[in-house]
Amino acid sequence: MMKNKRFVTFASLLFICVAFFSACEEKYDIQEGITGIYLVTNENSRIVGQTLELNVNTDAGENVTEQSTIFVNGEPIDGNTYNTDEVGIVSVRAEYLNLSSEVLEVEYSDGSEINFRKRALVEDYTGTWCGWCPRVARAIELVDEQSDDVVFVAIHRSPSGTQDPYVFEDADALESLINTPGYPKGFINRMTQWDFPEPDNVGQVLSFTQGANPKLGLAISSEISGNQVDLDVDIQFSQDFQGLKLVVYLLENDLVYPQVNYTAYYNGVNPVEDYVHDHTLRATMTDVLGDPISGEETLTGSITTESFNFDLPSEIENAQNLEFVAFIIDENDEVVNVRKSEINTSQTFEILE
Repeated sequence: MMKNKRFVTFASLLFICVAFFSACEEKYDIQEGITGIYLVTNENSRIVGQTLELNVNTDAGENVTEQSTIFVNGEPIDGNTYNTDEVGIVSVRAEYLNLSSEVLEVEYSDGSEINFRKRALVEDYTGTWCGWCPRVARAIELVDEQSDDVVFVAIHRSPSGTQDPYVFEDADALESLINTPGYPKGFINRMTQWDFPEPDNVGQVLSFTQGANPKLGLAISSEISGNQVDLDVDIQFSQDFQGLKLVVYLLENDLVYPQVNYTAYYNGVNPVEDYVHDHTLRATMTDVLGDPISGEETLTGSITTESFNFDLPSEIENAQNLEFVAFIIDENDEVVNVRKSEINTSQTFEILE
């Protein structure tokens, strides 16, 4: 009898344990770690009286607004909308779990100013020989999936002992400017380094597309006939500026060449034989650090045009895969605004209504 009682007791305990762990299995989900959050606004500039809508996303693109707390000028708000009748700048940030977003500045105006669409630039210092460079390439793909407002440039470098068919030799001045050895490295709006590991810090890049809209915009027009290129970059100003410089790049996409890969990305294959290199810097129409724009041309209401006429570089593989990038940098070498364009197109200014 004692044996039977022990058996029943053991069986009962076993049943309880199985039931407990089964219940736990149904109740709890294993979640991947969230590395960061960022704020997204319906507009970076608002007219007084207009509603500002704010959403909170994780770096993976998941909307967690309902579970977040949003602060405007340091004070928490109810919900995710805000309105004011006062002209000025409001500072916005969000908290989710133990994470905090970057602070955004949103401008409320009386409607008399002209604002332009805000875009951000990422310059990726990379190389076909660089085994860790696919990490930044993957991060760029993640950013591109979440925003159309980021412009990418791949600057191929080839330190001593390495080879790269797409090396851009004239980037030494840039390397000296950022003063950051090693590869890969991504820089946002020229002077801010993309935090490691870049795929876990997508929100850092996206935050540069948010905040107050710039008071200058660009429009690119180009025509390619045979080997000859005619290129115009128009710049419009809605406030006075001084100390600006213009940079114009020629990029080529769809370049196929083996990429050394030490990462787990791209299925961990090393090398990636048919790797497609996009946004590859081929030439600059200006100094790589920028050509100065006269202060007389950068006043409120001014529109200035910089024109370029040149032959396509001999190393271009397919002219149909070219694109132009133009951006303005300020006296601190930081990007004010940027625009890209395919060939044989004529753009207009991106003025916000």
